[in-house]
Amino acid sequence: MGRRNGRSNAGGVYTSSGDFNPLVLAVRSRLRAFLRRLDAVAVPRTGPGTSLAVGFIVAGWFYGSVVAGTASTLVSGIGASVGLQAEDIVLTGQVETSEQDLITALGLFDRNSLLGFDAADARARLMALPWVKDVAIRKLYPGKLTVALAEKRAAAVWQHNDRLTVVEQSGKLIAKFGIADLLNNRFAHLPHLVGEGASQSASKILPLVADYPELAGRVASYSRVADRRWDLELANGMLVKLPESGMQQSLTQLAQLATDDRLLERQINVIDMRLKDRIVLRLQEDAAKARATLVKARLKAMKKVDRKL
Repeated sequence: MGRRNGRSNAGGVYTSSGDFNPLVLAVRSRLRAFLRRLDAVAVPRTGPGTSLAVGFIVAGWFYGSVVAGTASTLVSGIGASVGLQAEDIVLTGQVETSEQDLITALGLFDRNSLLGFDAADARARLMALPWVKDVAIRKLYPGKLTVALAEKRAAAVWQHNDRLTVVEQSGKLIAKFGIADLLNNRFAHLPHLVGEGASQSASKILPLVADYPELAGRVASYSRVADRRWDLELANGMLVKLPESGMQQSLTQLAQLATDDRLLERQINVIDMRLKDRIVLRLQEDAAKARATLVKARLKAMKKVDRKL
């Protein structure tokens, strides 16, 4: 591509170092419009020579700022001088995302004008924030910017090894669960998933258990076993082993036993439902000893009856 008098054949501009800079052409176009306005408002009409002199001074200053990489600051300053200050920024929809993170992503800390603000680039930066699902940005001149945010919905906290992560219903990761979240008791209302593959399979187990409110309210954690089946750990320490298939039937049966026989309130450590034809109960140690003593006493009483007969 040839070069002549600082201009390229493609209509761009070369800098003093010889690098092609297409930004300058666009800047010059905006500058011409600004100079026309400046000539009409700020320059006394004492003749064309005065306007031309001022134009050359401003143009030289502006061109130098582009080559030096300070054009964005200059554009912002010009915008402020003609009433385009970013005076009113309206943020809506943010719950988990802090306003500071939003303002930083918008890139408005180092500018006081909306002139030169790229809404598409700002939206891309906002979409990279962990909690942001969607965002709409509107520039309303002279100085208003609206940012409407839609955040992801947390469904559970997933524990894998020693790491805790907040996840969506689909199992997609949202953000790390930090020490501050633990101290502030954030997300304590969410189900707790444990184990390899638990987050990916959450969309199956969570809605299923939610259909049984009397059971769901007792579950402290959902543990994925060998990425094949689930164990439910209840708040009272009881462990329910669900089968690999037929979970809904097992949950229906468990909810019925909880209502009719108050099974979940008994001194039981484990309710094993993995076998299709039976439920295996493992009693707590004290309850097991008490039951063994009772059985022994009954057998002894039965032997006495047999002797008498």
